[in-house]
Amino acid sequence: MQESFSNSAGRHLQDAQILLNAQRWDNAVYLAGYVVECSFKVLVEQYFKHDQGAVKKYGHDLTELEGRAMERLRVLYPILDNQLPALRIVGTVLGQYHPDRRYSKTGLWAEAEARNAVQRAEEIYREILPKLVLNGSISSQDI
Repeated sequence: MQESFSNSAGRHLQDAQILLNAQRWDNAVYLAGYVVECSFKVLVEQYFKHDQGAVKKYGHDLTELEGRAMERLRVLYPILDNQLPALRIVGTVLGQYHPDRRYSKTGLWAEAEARNAVQRAEEIYREILPKLVLNGSISSQDI
């Protein structure tokens, strides 16, 4: 199976928005978390091409991906500093119980939390993926 974090991020975003519109708050939040995870993993994959295990190293931990992985990129590639998302999941439920929330009882998240999570996931996606397409790192067919 060939992994495609960029393609997965777009697919999860579309499905999270569909679930949000269907008032399926818990599953919308669940998929929004994967949008963020895949978007961050695209960056790790692109800038740590020499380290095949880099993406796996961070697992599903959004806090580690946003924190340690992005900080590592800032140190190694200072020119990226203004282009990398920083503290984007703070103030949302995105970092809470990811990915274990897939096993939670229905009703964990309310509408406002779900809307905020999906909106923030879309913002993070749009901050990362189009720039990588424009600079030629990934193809528009990959998103």
